[in-house]
Amino acid sequence: MNNVIIHNHTDVHFDRKREQIYTIVREIHASKEIGTLHVICDDVGYKTPNFTTSGIYRLHGTVSVHNGGLQAWSIIVKVIKPESDEKNVTQHHNYWRREALIFASDILEELPNCIKVIKVPRCYLVEEQCDDTIWIWMEQIEGTYATNMDQFFFIARQLGQWNGAYMTGYTALPQYDWLCQAWLKSWTTASLKYAPDVETYINGTSNDQVRAMWIWYQNLIHKLDEMLHSLEQLPRVLAHQDLSQMNMFIVEGVNANSQLALIDWQFMSISGVGEDLGKLFGVNMSLGIIQQEQYDEFQTTLYDSYLEGLRAVGWQGEECLVRYGFCLSMALRAVWEVPQYVSLLAQLEKDPTNQQRIDRINRLQSIISIQQDMYTEVEFMRSELDVESILQIDL
Repeated sequence: MNNVIIHNHTDVHFDRKREQIYTIVREIHASKEIGTLHVICDDVGYKTPNFTTSGIYRLHGTVSVHNGGLQAWSIIVKVIKPESDEKNVTQHHNYWRREALIFASDILEELPNCIKVIKVPRCYLVEEQCDDTIWIWMEQIEGTYATNMDQFFFIARQLGQWNGAYMTGYTALPQYDWLCQAWLKSWTTASLKYAPDVETYINGTSNDQVRAMWIWYQNLIHKLDEMLHSLEQLPRVLAHQDLSQMNMFIVEGVNANSQLALIDWQFMSISGVGEDLGKLFGVNMSLGIIQQEQYDEFQTTLYDSYLEGLRAVGWQGEECLVRYGFCLSMALRAVWEVPQYVSLLAQLEKDPTNQQRIDRINRLQSIISIQQDMYTEVEFMRSELDVESILQIDL
């Protein structure tokens, strides 16, 4: 491989992967003959990786192609690792091998309407290493992150079309034992396990608002198993479950139409309708992507757009099922965020001028208020709309 010239700016030994790089670049350009291949290896510098992600790297450069001149190319190499015993359980929400298994299977190629609705990165190689890591070599998606309302509403509509394809029988749900079947149950269990201990602060505070929030939170925990069980009765769809801004791109598709491209499929699950929408709304508020003054408008229009997507593929079921999944999945995020909020309050007492912490507290307070309102709506649907009976009929 003397014609492969590598400039490595990482601490990973990509110089030992010349043959893999050469084969992949040749596949990218559909050419049996390529000339000198220049390779630049960069660390993407992703600051908040998943616990099971060891690193994400961009390999790019130029290559001389027979009858094609000098061509540019780029790929992403994602390195995943075993992080703890619990993440070696297939039904854990963060089972460490899941994304590798997804790319090694045909599951992403079988997404309904994937050409028109959801674009996914092409995988070139899934490679197990002797150090127990797995390297996923994949296409680099080029697109735009969602930053404004219209872009987020477009994403919600595409999600609705994707989810609706399973609910209308357009395509069958995939059957793999490593697909999580109860993602929120696993996630809430882990959240309770690793949440900060704030009982001392709660017992000592005279803040009535905080104490009332904590009472509400305790009631939520008391009913958690019951609520999680009700989510499992909703119509089932294939879900991404990690729809933060950085995992979603808007790209130009066929005939210059926009497409939604999704990366980072580690959390893929079989979930209830509306759960992915709850994650989309909740996580992007928590990350500060959706601004506080936009919360109400986003909540309404994201839901309307998602429902529009469901209807667009022919689903004519009970709307309250969609609303139930959206509201409850969003409300259950409080299992993690309420303890975080109280912990930040305790920290603020020691450093009362920390503006970054004050901003985070204010944002969490607004988010938790929305979670409380959405949980109240869930309880109304259970008592007044008899959603359990509707679920039994739908099943």
